[in-house]
Formats: sequence, structure tokens, C-alpha cells
Amino acid sequence: MSHPFRKVDNRLYQVLSERFPRLAPWLHLILFAAGLILLDLGFRWACRFAQTVGLRNILRLMPFTILWAALLTAVAALLPRRARRIYMILIAVLSSALCIVHGIYINMFRKFFSFSDMVFAGDGAAFADLSYLVIRRALLVWILLCFALMVLSAALTPAGARPRWALGCGGALTAVLLLLATRFLVLGQSQAVIWDQTGDPAFLYDDFSDSRACLTMLGVYQYTFRDLQMLLPRSPALSEAEAEEIAAFAAARPHGDNDMSGLFAGKNLILVQLEAIDTWMVDYMPALKAVKEQSMVFSNHFTPAYITAGTFNTEFMVNTGLLPAASGTSVSVYTANAFPSALPQLFRAVGYTANSFHGSGAEVYNRGPIHENLGYEAYHSGKDMGMADHTMDSQLISAYSQMTANAPFFSFVITYSGHGPYAEDNPIFQAHAAEARSAAARTDGNYVYAVGHAMETDAFVRSLMERLEADGLLESTVVIFYADHYNYYMMNDALNMDIKGVDSLDMLQHTDFFIYCKDMPPRTVDKVTSSIDLLPTIANLFALEAQYPYLTGDDAFSDRGGYVFFSDNTCYGGGSTEEAVERRKISGLLLSSDYWGKERK
Repeated sequence: MSHPFRKVDNRLYQVLSERFPRLAPWLHLILFAAGLILLDLGFRWACRFAQTVGLRNILRLMPFTILWAALLTAVAALLPRRARRIYMILIAVLSSALCIVHGIYINMFRKFFSFSDMVFAGDGAAFADLSYLVIRRALLVWILLCFALMVLSAALTPAGARPRWALGCGGALTAVLLLLATRFLVLGQSQAVIWDQTGDPAFLYDDFSDSRACLTMLGVYQYTFRDLQMLLPRSPALSEAEAEEIAAFAAARPHGDNDMSGLFAGKNLILVQLEAIDTWMVDYMPALKAVKEQSMVFSNHFTPAYITAGTFNTEFMVNTGLLPAASGTSVSVYTANAFPSALPQLFRAVGYTANSFHGSGAEVYNRGPIHENLGYEAYHSGKDMGMADHTMDSQLISAYSQMTANAPFFSFVITYSGHGPYAEDNPIFQAHAAEARSAAARTDGNYVYAVGHAMETDAFVRSLMERLEADGLLESTVVIFYADHYNYYMMNDALNMDIKGVDSLDMLQHTDFFIYCKDMPPRTVDKVTSSIDLLPTIANLFALEAQYPYLTGDDAFSDRGGYVFFSDNTCYGGGSTEEAVERRKISGLLLSSDYWGKERK
């Protein structure tokens, strides 16, 4: 008995053979290649809002898309009919699925997917929710149409089709040679060592840290090839030139004392990383707002994201003064590398205890091993702290005695309740639903839900400050608050920009950072700062012996810095793209080579 699908595709092929006798044997391969090309072109057109390179470079590198389609089609021609059909459908599934993932990623994280994101994929999956899986409808329809075209091409493979060795081998070899030619002759060689070619496509290709520029410039297929290539093991050893480059970088960045040096020497520190607490949310947090009004406020602070694990992204920068690895790395760089200038190491070197606290388990983002490697004596999860619900920040206060034990102490606290997903039945929102609805200035999008979640975080802030005051610790304890990222759990950046009164994704990353000390009068610091500036600033204030010249950021009270550079190497507040690239490169070399670990060994 003949399979119904086979009857249909045989009938289609018969009709086409009668009308186009010469074309019919090759039509399935032509349609397959067309489907691959249209998929890539349509995807890039739909995501043109993410384009950061000029149209000229996109058109100049269009051969990548055509040649990859030719190569994949040539491989199909080498297979017998059954294997050919399976292969074509498999390629259709993989390429379409990859485009869907990219489409979701660009909406969630403002970057395209990279296989390096898989380092923390399992941890991120723990927070996954269907509400995050948003893709533009027109893009999804286009992807499905191209998928259908490629499946149709598989169905039209003629009965008795045999491997076409000459076509397949010749086509594949030609495509590979032309891909190499496009890479080296059209794309060219990077001149990044001169630090004046950062807009050059070859630099973007070699650096491969700006996913938006790379994908829109290269197309889905060459981008995927380059992304996988970045995962290949590389020698951690520094070349002589790289070692000299690091030495020259450090020599040019001496750190001297300033009028804020040692201001808090000997005081306790509680460092609070506020999960998804955006600037506007503080208006609904009376306890946090009151603290901010009595603090040293850094009014031009930004939290740029370099990896999709947004909380860990900022957490790592603040604790180490380095940038997380944007591509092609192993989690071992965080769990095994030496970080002698990490905050807990610096504090413990002068006699402090150092502990970290967060609701999530130690296995999430590998915080247990990572925090231990950074120098914390212990990572305290929600379970360790005795929290009945690890998502409720109000319950963090149950670990107050652990946070303030054995002075002088350094306690690093990461809140949770600002986290999404936002929904009516979320217990965090339900705990404050009536108050949030009454207080919220607007009701569109997820605004009211965000307000409710912020109120839960504020409950912890209120309890913490009251307990410190009651126990007589407020005079001897500095409390620092900063956000890990803007509130992208709103799932609507147009709404986010409207709320914050900004008109770009870079400016959307403006967040809060302020330092409270009871005997210090409130003041505003207008100098531009970002996440990488926290460690050198804290080290200077507490008179800690940090290796300032090697840090990516700057002490906010020094005469250096005063700008922020984003993941695409653009800058705000000063500096230059060339300097941003240099700092990023040095940070990457220090991390990938385990620079200080070699001294340790």
C-alpha cells in the first residue's frame, strides 16, 4: 500500500514534469536553495531594527548567504532520494528553529542568540516562562513560509533520484572556495591592533562580541559558522605581544589617592544588588527612596549587558572589576580562575568576614562554586537562610544575624522579587496587589505588576535598615544599593522608554547606584559610571589594596573614566570606541588566560 504523502508528491512531480520537462528533475534543489536564501533575507529584513552596520557592508557580504545555500544544496545532491529528503527536512527544521530562537532572543535580550549562551542555559531555563517567548508575528509567518517551501522541495525529489556526484562535489568545492574568498578577500583582515579600525567589518568578525552587527552583516548561516568556530578550544597561553599589551595597559593607568580614599576604612559593608529594580520603580518603594535621599547618589550610572544572564552579568563585573566572557568560554573561567582583586578577597585580606546571600539555590548560575572561588566564605541560599519562599525578598531578613555577624563584615545580598514573569497570580504580586493598584500611576503593560514586585523588595530594605538602626550598627555600616539591569521583565521596551523618558536602548540601561552612610551628608555625583566602576570605587573608599591598573573600570573619584561603553563598543559620556575596545580586549585576555592563576600555580 502506497503512503498518502508519497502519492501526493509523486502526483506533484508528475504534473511539473509534464509542464517543465527539463526543469522538473532540478526543481526540488532550486526550491531548497531559494528557501534557504529567502529565510535569511527575510529574517534580516524583519530584524533591521537591530542593524548596527551600514547597508553597504550588508550588500557587500551577501555572497555569504548565497554560497551557504549553494553548499547545503550541493550536499543534498550527493545523497540518494530517501537520505536527501531527510537531510533537506532536517536542514529546514534546524535553520527555521534557529531563526525563531534569534527572533525571540532579540526581543528578550536585545542581542541575537550565541552558542556561548549555553554556558548558563540550564540556569536561565529555571526562570523561563511562556510569556517571555515573544516573536514578531510577521517574522514568524515568514519563517513558516520558508520552512514550508523547503519541505515542499523535499517532497518534490523525483522518484529514483540518485546521487549527482559531479554536481554535488563540484558545487560543494566551489562554494567552499568562494566562501573562503569572501572571508579573506571581500571581508578582509582585521586591523584592530591599530585601535582605529573598530568600524571595520573584519574587526567585528574577529571580535565577534556584537551579535547584532555580526548577524545582520553576515547572515544567519555565516554567523552560525563563526559562532560555532568561537567555541573551539583555544590555548589559554598569552603570546608575547599580548603579555606586553597587558603590561602597557596597566602601566598607563596608575591609581593614586584622592579626597575620598579611605573614607569608610574599617566600616562594615552590606552591598545590595537589586534585581530588576528600575529607576522609576523607586518611587513606589518608600523605604529605598528614603535611603536614596540620604545617600551619595551616582546620577549617571549605567548597567550595560554583555551576556544574556543579566543578573550574573552585573554580579560578576561588580565583584571582579572585569567583563564576563561574551563568547566561546567555559564556566570553569568563573569557578577556577584566580581573582585576587575580587571584592571578598580584598575585604578578607584586611580582616573582614565575607558572605553572600540570595534566594536561589547554589547550583543556579553555579553561584556556590563561583562565589567560593571569588573569596566568599559561604554562599547562603534561600534554603540555607530558612526562607519559606525564596522568591519573597521580605523573607531575606531571616538571615540578618548571618549578614551582620563577626564584624567587620562584608555581606553581598542579591534580591529576587523584582524578577519576572509578571502575572496576576504571581504570589509576589498578590502580596501587594491592592496597594500596587492603588499607587500605580498607569495601568498599561506590566506596569502594575512591576510596582507590586518592587514593593516586596522594599519590604526587605525597610526591615534591614530598621534592624541596623535598632542594633546600633547603622553608624558603623555602609549600605550600597545598585540595580543589576533595567527592568526588561516589562517585556515592552517601547513602554520602558516612554516611562523613563529616553529614546534609545543604550539610555534605557540607566539605573540606580547610591551609597548610604549615616554620618555622611547626602550628595549627588554627576560623573558617568557603570557596573565595572563599582569595585575600584568601593576599594578606594574602604582603603583596599586592589590591582587598579588591571581593572576594566575606574574609581569614580579619580580623574579617569567618566564614561560607559556598551556591548557594541559605543560610548556615552566620554572616552572613545578605541579605548572601549582596548579595555574589553585586555579584560578578555586576563580572563581567558587565567592571568593571576599562573602566578598562583
